[in-house]
Amino acid sequence: MSKAKINAKAIKANRKRIFKIDAEVMTNKANAYISRSMIEENRLMILSNYSAAFLGNRQLANSNTDEIFENRKTILDNYNTQNDVEENYINAQKNKASLDFLKHRSALNTSVLKISEEMATINAKLIAINKKIMDANQSIVDFNTNQIAENKSLINGALNPKKATPASNAKIIKNNTKAMQQLEKNVKNNSKMMKDLITKSQNNSDSLMKNKNQIKQRRNAALSNRDKILANKSLIKF
Repeated sequence: MSKAKINAKAIKANRKRIFKIDAEVMTNKANAYISRSMIEENRLMILSNYSAAFLGNRQLANSNTDEIFENRKTILDNYNTQNDVEENYINAQKNKASLDFLKHRSALNTSVLKISEEMATINAKLIAINKKIMDANQSIVDFNTNQIAENKSLINGALNPKKATPASNAKIIKNNTKAMQQLEKNVKNNSKMMKDLITKSQNNSDSLMKNKNQIKQRRNAALSNRDKILANKSLIKF
């Protein structure tokens, strides 16, 4: 068999292999968009849960705390002491109420600071991720620039099959085969990464839905507490 026919057979085999790789790469591309969509949905749900928990439930619960201690102060202020011992008892109870409130508030401050610290760390990671996205976009621009230049070179005379030889063709075929081997390995790795990512995103989505349900339950509990606070307020005698 001539060298030209050997090259033709190899080229045909490579074309079939490239067709298969193309299908796998495009499948990974579709799955990448699916996973990105799931991640974006989860991100928006996280922000929604954050807003509901911090701006909604937290403010309601804090408002309840303020009213509870307002009721406590009113109850203690309205008590008519009969002697110094009773007055000391009431004043000590007032101090205790103040300390209970301040201890609670201080613990919440610690919690808020720790959460803010974690959020600042996450923001730094998001900034780094955004830089990677920008770098990836630049790689697309650079790739397109190089390919435009190659097209121009071919138009200007670099495309010259008349100068080709069986040996030069064999070299191109060999390089193509080597490129396919590297590409197939990367495609396989991407496919595995994609499956893991979609599974992780689905698990995150399930966790976020559980959080959303807990936020609703705790809002109902805070509203129930408010009803009890108002009931106590109505029993206070002046």
